[in-house]
Amino acid sequence: MRLYITATYRGADNRPEIERLCALVAQAGWETFCFVRDVEGWAHVFDDPRELMARTLAEIAACDALLIDLTEKPTGRAYEAGMAYALGRRVIVLLRRGTPIKDTTRGIAAAIIEYDQIEEIVAPLRLLHTNWTATP
Repeated sequence: MRLYITATYRGADNRPEIERLCALVAQAGWETFCFVRDVEGWAHVFDDPRELMARTLAEIAACDALLIDLTEKPTGRAYEAGMAYALGRRVIVLLRRGTPIKDTTRGIAAAIIEYDQIEEIVAPLRLLHTNWTATP
């Protein structure tokens, strides 16, 4: 199953963090897709926002589910989660334990995974992958 990993790229400051998240998701058995890595190649590519969003929608449609970490307040990533939900894709919400979560987010979430250390997401993601692969 292919998992679209949302991420706001802030340059060299958070690239290792995004790469670590992608590696943990892959460790859990998922095929990973991350727009900033796989389409943009860690660089600004789209000058036309409509083209950017059209490509985003197409990539989400090509995935089975979407993962969004809501520990930090989302910006464009929330749009991606809404697109996934509207397309009938499962939305997996990650958040650091104790982070408040809105009812609207609970309403689109197929799964919510709380963690203290990011490495804790592997086991629940592996279980979701196993269960969802068995029952699409």
